[in-house]
Amino acid sequence: MVHAPVTPQHAPRPARPAGAWLSAAVALGCSAWLAGAAAHTPDLPAPALDAPAPLTPAGVLAPNAVSRAAPASSAAARAAVAPVPAQRVQLRGDAATPALTAYWFLPREGATPRALPVVVALHGCGGLLAQGARRDGTTAATSTVAGTTDVSALLQQRYREYAHWLTERGYAVLMPDSFSARGKPHGICAEPIDNRAIDERTRRADALAALRWVAQQPAVDASRIVLLGWSNGAQAVLATVDASRPWPAGTPPVERAVAFYPGCKRAVQQHSFRLRSPLLLMIGGADDWTPATRCAMLQSAVQARQPGARFRLEIYPGAYHGFDGTSELHRRTDVPAAAMRKSQSVTVGGDAVARVAALAQLDSWLASPDP
Repeated sequence: MVHAPVTPQHAPRPARPAGAWLSAAVALGCSAWLAGAAAHTPDLPAPALDAPAPLTPAGVLAPNAVSRAAPASSAAARAAVAPVPAQRVQLRGDAATPALTAYWFLPREGATPRALPVVVALHGCGGLLAQGARRDGTTAATSTVAGTTDVSALLQQRYREYAHWLTERGYAVLMPDSFSARGKPHGICAEPIDNRAIDERTRRADALAALRWVAQQPAVDASRIVLLGWSNGAQAVLATVDASRPWPAGTPPVERAVAFYPGCKRAVQQHSFRLRSPLLLMIGGADDWTPATRCAMLQSAVQARQPGARFRLEIYPGAYHGFDGTSELHRRTDVPAAAMRKSQSVTVGGDAVARVAALAQLDSWLASPDP
């Protein structure tokens, strides 16, 4: 496991609910990780996809709740994990980029008195929308908040939970949908990587459009923008913060970046790749879809080119692709084989111990004045 000491927290962080749960979460996450890494069992039970445990302080503090949570079937349980309502907005890029739908979350009124930091969050290859959502922005399942339909019900549970987790900490959150406007609302995972029309250049352009949009919003601190992504979206994070690429005029900088289990192959092959922003990259040591070894190679290459680069790599032994989720481990057979992975079968699913450690690490990274 590649691990560096957690940076001490010396500056105020975004507002959050009362209670000193963070220090307990970090301590518990670290101790649970150290104790569980050696005895890790990859088939750790977890709830089904339709009943994930919430990304809340309680969930962080109780790692067993990830694998033993009961289905959130009651109204009270659903309310406990419901994020603040989302607003559906339109992002306009350049002439070659269609207008994208994005989902904008703000902390609850009164949660913070100062200009808001922002997280721009980029979805994975499975898309942003839940399976029940339709391209026209409607869904068979609706959520009503204060008498109005909450459009966050259109999103996959993972992304709704992260929006809730981040807004609780005083962040505004923008989640652009890169796929629906291009006719692929439910993803491109089954498409061969080299044949995808929606590639990392496309998604980088979307990320830049999202950065420009958030910088124009009132009550936003454009100097505190975090770019975060998962899998295919994490590859877009790498492409966006690549300092060898030009930065468009009028686009605010990314203060720090977070990448969950990206495919690092292309960045490794790009010998000019350098970091424009501090980066936290988290990946499972057993990931057979986007191998951790390539990301370790990328870290070494970047640090050789940029001795002062802030590139933190966390590899969680025994964890697979999607370890921060709550689905049971299962094999996907719809993923095209790659050059270094002859099989079309990959393992995906949540890992209770790695999830706790990663959320504590993410919390610390976001809070640190000098990541």
